[in-house]
Parts: sequence; C-alpha cells; structure tokens
Amino acid sequence: MTKEFYRSVVAVAGATGAQGGAAARSLLRRGFQVRAPTRSPGSAAAQALRGLGAEVHAADFDDGGSLEAAP
Repeated sequence: MTKEFYRSVVAVAGATGAQGGAAARSLLRRGFQVRAPTRSPGSAAAQALRGLGAEVHAADFDDGGSLEAAP
C-alpha cells in the first residue's frame, strides 16, 4: 500500500473498549493515524491510546454537537 494510504486518518468508535481498542492499536502499529472519540478522554484506556500516538477527543455519540465539535 502507498504511503498516502497510511497517512489516512481513521476514527475508531469504541477505541477505549476491548474490541475498538484492539482495532485502534492494530491500526497504529500499521502506521495509520487514529482518532479516538470518547466520553472519558482522561481515562486510563484513553491515556494509553494517546501514549501510542492516537488523537483522543472528547465526544459523546448521544450528543451530535460534541461529534461536530471534535476535530
């Protein structure tokens, strides 16, 4: 795959959970940029993802305004 493909930004819903977290970590290992919208950006899981290079943003899927405000 091309370098441009790996520069793609992938938003991962549920990135602080078990399955979403596994997907986010896998993408990060493969060189993708990962955005992780979460209700709890200060949680241990969110901090761990941030430490791996993910962009963690506060957002709530029940609040459309918070999703629009997230980068």
